[in-house]
Amino acid sequence: MAGDEGAAVARGAPRWKRLSWCQWFGSVLTFIVAVTAAPAQSVPPIDTSGWKTYRNESMGFETKYPSTWSVGALKGTAPENVMLGGPPRVEGSNLRVQFWVQRQMNPNGLSIQQWYADQLSRQTSRPLATAYPVIGGRAAVRMEMVGSLSRMFSFFVALNKTDVFQITIDLPPAQTRLDPTYEALLSTFRFIE
Repeated sequence: MAGDEGAAVARGAPRWKRLSWCQWFGSVLTFIVAVTAAPAQSVPPIDTSGWKTYRNESMGFETKYPSTWSVGALKGTAPENVMLGGPPRVEGSNLRVQFWVQRQMNPNGLSIQQWYADQLSRQTSRPLATAYPVIGGRAAVRMEMVGSLSRMFSFFVALNKTDVFQITIDLPPAQTRLDPTYEALLSTFRFIE
């Protein structure tokens, strides 16, 4: 066998052909075990105890937000909305999240999943991903869209039988996960009656 291996080298055969099947398989298993055993870097949860509480009776919700953030709203003909945003970061962008109430958006009183499917059937473009989380103790739909300028996460929740509550978060297009600050903010969100 040693003679065959030397002949393979002399003929210029690829190196992988010189490994026995058992050697190759052992190498692959070693690599898989090494990669799998590598500890995943988990982000510790953010302490929200020092955050401010924003409460909006007319929109029917409250949430905590970092004390360095500010509160604003769009004026004009837009649906009821409020925006919570942080100071500019080094990269020049800032963290912000918008909350919307779209009155009478669900006149047929569909479940939020049925309403979303109905809305989606009317669109020509499709979201990158759809998930079904729970927001504020209620069933929700999370839609993810990616454009050249941003990645948008929109969460839709039935506020009541006919009104739809929407949370919108814009990220840079290359960022595929929510920032831990957004995760913490969403974890403190609750609807008020």
